[in-house]
Amino acid sequence: MMRLIPPGRSGLWLVILLALLPVSDLRLSRPVHAIVSAVFPAQLDGNSTYLPLIPGRQAGGLLIAAAHIDSALSGEADEAILLWNTGYAPVALAGWQLRANGRTAVFPPEMAQILAPGGWLWCAAQARAFRLTFGELPGCEWNAADPLLDEPAVPNLSGGALRLTNTGGVVQLLDPAGQVVDTLLYGNATAPATGWQGPPAQLYTRGAVSASGQLYFRKPARAGGLPLDGDTAQDWAGDLADLTWGRQARLPGWPGYPTDAFSRPAHGTASATVTLAVGPEGLYAPIAQALAGATTTIDLSLYTFEHPDLAQVLARAAGDGVRVRLLLEGAPPGGVTDLQRWCVRLVAAAGAEVRYLAATDHAPNGLQPRYRYTHAKIGVVDGRLALVGTENFSLDSMPVETAAPVGGRRGFYLITDAAPVVEAVARLFALDWAPDRFMDLQPYTPDHARYGDPPPSYSPPAAPTIPVAAAPFTLPLTVQGQARFTVVSAPENAMHPHDGLHRLLQQAGPGDAIHLVQLYEHPFWGDGDSNPVADPNPRLELILAAARRGASVRVLLDSHFDDPAAPRSNQATVDYLQAAAAAEGLDLEARRGNPTGGGIHAKVVLIRLDGELWSALGSLNGGEISHKLNREVMVLTDQPAIYERLAEVFQWDWARSP
Repeated sequence: MMRLIPPGRSGLWLVILLALLPVSDLRLSRPVHAIVSAVFPAQLDGNSTYLPLIPGRQAGGLLIAAAHIDSALSGEADEAILLWNTGYAPVALAGWQLRANGRTAVFPPEMAQILAPGGWLWCAAQARAFRLTFGELPGCEWNAADPLLDEPAVPNLSGGALRLTNTGGVVQLLDPAGQVVDTLLYGNATAPATGWQGPPAQLYTRGAVSASGQLYFRKPARAGGLPLDGDTAQDWAGDLADLTWGRQARLPGWPGYPTDAFSRPAHGTASATVTLAVGPEGLYAPIAQALAGATTTIDLSLYTFEHPDLAQVLARAAGDGVRVRLLLEGAPPGGVTDLQRWCVRLVAAAGAEVRYLAATDHAPNGLQPRYRYTHAKIGVVDGRLALVGTENFSLDSMPVETAAPVGGRRGFYLITDAAPVVEAVARLFALDWAPDRFMDLQPYTPDHARYGDPPPSYSPPAAPTIPVAAAPFTLPLTVQGQARFTVVSAPENAMHPHDGLHRLLQQAGPGDAIHLVQLYEHPFWGDGDSNPVADPNPRLELILAAARRGASVRVLLDSHFDDPAAPRSNQATVDYLQAAAAAEGLDLEARRGNPTGGGIHAKVVLIRLDGELWSALGSLNGGEISHKLNREVMVLTDQPAIYERLAEVFQWDWARSP
């Protein structure tokens, strides 16, 4: 996999090289320590009060931009190194060398590739193994001595077959004269290395983030710019001290690096129709209507699918000749239920294609799915209508009978023909639904032990009944008009510090307001015994910072699914925020609630910002795995009527939460 031509922005390279963001140290105030010590009595690291963000210099030529070292694949034949030309002049690769653990691989004279400014190239141990995890061939390979493993379309390096030690080592890039041009010192390596200063680079491995399968990769010098090159560990994205661009993880098969096609949220302005459906009482009918109206295609990516009535809607569409594709999570907690098996059997029997995000039966040992969970709730109908929501297809979230006040899980869906949203969601679905490129899409087959049919005697249970006193949001809101739209996706860009939701939160101040309603918002990330100083939840800290600047903040979190005694519970978050509000006199209130009887399952942020009314809605929960390893999708819009309806629902729920 390589890019020899710059991505259409060569005239901007000089600006990108010179225009570095000024960076200041991050200091945490004494009131914050007092609050954290009271709510989280775990001992704090003495260095956690001072977390400097130190920029590196911008390099002017070829460098090692990423390395896939600790592969999850058995045999690790997909190990790889990414070279990136960050300079002004093209680089002819013949004669250049890669060196690791005393072995050197050389680009032979017959390799005539030239990396233009901005061009990049992956070189792997074995091209075929690389394709299994990265989804495409590399630009070269260094360990294809076995003719059965050689990929004829990929040039071979000469010299030694490199070995990249998982626990630590040195990887170096040498020019044709044998001079060290760039170095990556990583892991537990301790010996000094030419071209490197200070301790080695590390992968980010706190909490549930594993080193296995991760890539070492560089931070950008600016948002979307070229990579940092200061010859230190602070250039690399595992940097714990950098709360802005550090603490990141990346796995093979993700888009967005080194190219920037997905590295930032998708933005656009359109005259569009937008429908907001509110659950539990008002979700089923609008979703069913949107799906039943399909004439050519339905593409859905869901975490779980446990709704017999919607299964019948999809089955009818498939039976009428609509191409239906359904992508589901292969390993939800508790496994795939018999109810989902029943629904899948129904739609598959009608002609729909169903796949689970899971290593296929024929995948090589160790191959991991691209995402920890595919947790998005998105769809595209006929290439013209997008669905983005907070809810799985279940009777708890989308009850069918609404004659009487009906309870369930509070959640929402946006259904829109806005071109920026339709295009972005379709692009993400196409990226994930790629069975010709990736071996982590297990197809439904009736006799599969895990993903096949339910027992022959199984029939769906009766729909749950959750009575409530009132359910006033049965009817959807549909509006038309010009609006701005932003589509945020994880893991590619949900952590972007200067775009999407984070950008809006950073701007909120006096006279502005933030309302957040979430299934959960962890008080801290990282290890389970950590705290908000050592391992802050960036989104929560941005909301708290907005309150400190004078914004009015209201946070409503679920109590139905919450374990108040857990260190990362919603109760702990409420306590943390309330302590800050009391200590600092902030206009901030936080509560837990269950206003609709089946729990708050929503993931919504409302921001009134200097006269603008922004709504953010999607699958993105307030945890680290959601932001860094899952497939998640959130849409933002400044359509005022959507904000006003969501604010109305928030106030209704807030008033019914203790």
